[in-house]
Amino acid sequence: MKNSSLPPSARRAAGFTLIEVMVALILLVLGVLGAAAMTLNALRDGKQSALRSQAVGMAYEMSDLLRMNPGQEAVFRAAAPTSASSGCYAAGCTPDQMAANDYYEWNLKLTSPGIGLPNATAVVCRDATQTTTMSCDNALTSPLVLKMKWDEKRNDGTFGSVGPSTTLPQLVVPMQPTCIPTVTNTQCLTP
Repeated sequence: MKNSSLPPSARRAAGFTLIEVMVALILLVLGVLGAAAMTLNALRDGKQSALRSQAVGMAYEMSDLLRMNPGQEAVFRAAAPTSASSGCYAAGCTPDQMAANDYYEWNLKLTSPGIGLPNATAVVCRDATQTTTMSCDNALTSPLVLKMKWDEKRNDGTFGSVGPSTTLPQLVVPMQPTCIPTVTNTQCLTP
């Protein structure tokens, strides 16, 4: 049967017009672009989650270091050492040297490119307010805390930066309970 024998209304309904095909293609492209954007956001969120998990792991490790080096709080509250303590591996070392060596190795792991957190900084101090700024009150009755900051790309495409005005990402972890001296307990608990 030839198309010419069909009435004109049936001939028009026999196929798709170019406009219909273009609209369908535009809708398909928009759907694919939306799926790609969701995939990119999921990848970025996964990376941020991994960085935050790593930060929690590093905080837990610092807590262990403080427990393994009792009486060495001052070593950890000072600036991180810039080199390993010489002689600790071969001949042994003093508790101060061992704590400094542990702190050096932890800080090296924290800041090493590809291993640690990007542009990370950390401080162990005493701070009653436990705010997310890197400053501390250092009062003896304040709890010992670890404060960490690092860079991560946010979903709006900007990066967090290390500095006092940064609001994210950061982590403040108490390392020991608040010290409240009483008549029977005049000393703070050690971690």
